[in-house]
Amino acid sequence: MMASSSISSKSFCSLSTCLFFFIALIAFVEGQSVPAVYVLGDSLVDVGNNNYIDGSLLKANYPYNGIDYPGGKSTGRFCNGKNAADILGEKVGLPTSPPYLSNTSSLFLKGTSFASGGSGLFNSTGQGFLFKTLSLPKQVDYFTTLQARLVQHLGAAGAEQHLSKSLFVVVIGSNDVFAYFDNNNKNKLKNVTPDQYVDEMIAILQGLMKQLHSLGARKFVMVGLGSLGCTPAQRFKSNTEDCNSDMNNMAIKYNNKLTAMMAGLQSNFNDINYTYFDTYPVLYDIIQNPTKYGFKEAKAACCGLGKLNAGVFCTPLAIFCPNRKDHIFWDKVHPTQETDTILVNVIYSGSPPYVTPMNAQQLIAL
Repeated sequence: MMASSSISSKSFCSLSTCLFFFIALIAFVEGQSVPAVYVLGDSLVDVGNNNYIDGSLLKANYPYNGIDYPGGKSTGRFCNGKNAADILGEKVGLPTSPPYLSNTSSLFLKGTSFASGGSGLFNSTGQGFLFKTLSLPKQVDYFTTLQARLVQHLGAAGAEQHLSKSLFVVVIGSNDVFAYFDNNNKNKLKNVTPDQYVDEMIAILQGLMKQLHSLGARKFVMVGLGSLGCTPAQRFKSNTEDCNSDMNNMAIKYNNKLTAMMAGLQSNFNDINYTYFDTYPVLYDIIQNPTKYGFKEAKAACCGLGKLNAGVFCTPLAIFCPNRKDHIFWDKVHPTQETDTILVNVIYSGSPPYVTPMNAQQLIAL
């Protein structure tokens, strides 16, 4: 009986060991379905590129930004903690794509972020005497350089395989819309109608998307504009603290044309697949029904000064709320980590009409 018991015990341990390694292998293989995440965009997904831009004040590498980030560090994220890029990376099973400017000689085989706070589709957006940023065209230029290095390292076929399975996340356009409504903005396109302005934005984006496709990108996560007119920055300008309906309408126009543009690209290039996230209705519902999502404050920023804490951005001289989880907005334009988590959950596993034609989880599985 003792010998039989011993053999049974050894068999059980062997079976358990095999099962453990089998499960680990499955997890590894699933993780490899997305070899890399490449992020392009603005401050909503900037993880620190602006830290490396000399002579610019468009940075967030100071308190109280990052107060809820691991270690309480101000990393350059325009957020109290992790931003949407971090959270999506966790969902995908990869570490956060590091800022490209942190090491421009790296191959970034697991991905990188080109996103830059203040950036837009127009090269002029976010630029000024003390303000410098990486426009989306510049970000695509940087990716072009990186793609050439990937070809050198992996070979043409290897690079093609790598990039075709990678995710390309594009979050852009908010700052272009803000610029259109900024009376101090000298952009020559200010004199055009909202429809003409949006058409120019889409034309630039379409050209850049075709360029990314020519370089090997096949899977895109496209993020539409949120209800920009309901940010604390816009309510601050209103005597009644209402949303800026004109700005919201422009955001909706852009999203509608972005949806049509992506459908057209997929029709022209049948190897393109994408997730489009209609941010506007999701964020607007959060703002209009905050308690449904666990929030208590929908209008005011957590960190800032003045009316609605929206007179200035979050700086060491600002005041910040102790209850960040109650706030939708961290500063006068950026969401809190809690809001970003809700939005990314929809991107990753949501359903139509908020994510079309598929969610990111389904996109990865292709």
